[in-house]
Amino acid sequence: MDFLYKIKEILRRLVMLKELRQKRPLVHNITNYVVAQFVANGLLALGASPLMSDAIDEMSDLAKISDTLAINIGTLNDRTILCAKEAIKRYKALDKPIVLDPVGCSASALRYDTSLEFLESEGVSALRGNAAELGSLVGISCESKGLDSHHATTPIEMVKRAAQKYSVIAVMTGKTDYVSDGEKVLSISGGSEYLTAITGAGCLHAAACASFLSLKKDPLDSMAQLCAFYKQAAFNAQKKVLENNGSNGSFLFYFLDALSLPIKLENSLIKEVL
Repeated sequence: MDFLYKIKEILRRLVMLKELRQKRPLVHNITNYVVAQFVANGLLALGASPLMSDAIDEMSDLAKISDTLAINIGTLNDRTILCAKEAIKRYKALDKPIVLDPVGCSASALRYDTSLEFLESEGVSALRGNAAELGSLVGISCESKGLDSHHATTPIEMVKRAAQKYSVIAVMTGKTDYVSDGEKVLSISGGSEYLTAITGAGCLHAAACASFLSLKKDPLDSMAQLCAFYKQAAFNAQKKVLENNGSNGSFLFYFLDALSLPIKLENSLIKEVL
């Protein structure tokens, strides 16, 4: 990848971030209670405005004022299922982007069936998950431990198949992220292993995906740019941790700082792999 191409990528990312921070999109989150505060703070750092609600009776009103919706099934229960179904119906009717994070859908029948029902509603714009989650939803077996994963097949084929099967932008996160619209597949390198050492990094990533989709630009490029920025922020946070002899706890705070700061050194590269 030549230097000029890299500079162009950085400039495009900067323009997108500037537009996001000028717009300050209202991101409605139906998320899990373990990470709600972290997700809200992360969105604020990024430049978006968080809204956290899983009250079914206000879905109609919130869909009218919000720019986008992020659904996370990390702490799934009957109440949140009904709420998310109603929200999908309302946001779909208004043609507003919806991101689904099918947390742990490879771990239980309830999570899998619920994720499938949401996807088959044809209201979901982007599906974001790890290899085990996306693999489960397209019938590819992956090794899974807890809610993390190690894929046993090609990630390029997996993310492309997910995008094709559900007519979404598929985002598969890991050491290398992959994004597909069912035809093209982009890879995004970089990041930090500390992202797997804190809870909520994936949940915030899904909400951040929703914020970028609210800009109404090319969705494949928007997801790739978000993945690159997220990995870059993690890389910058890791540098601060190492400089200050820190660990997981300090990474969390440095990461929030990095999300709010201008891009400096770029180590996250977007590459077309298919």
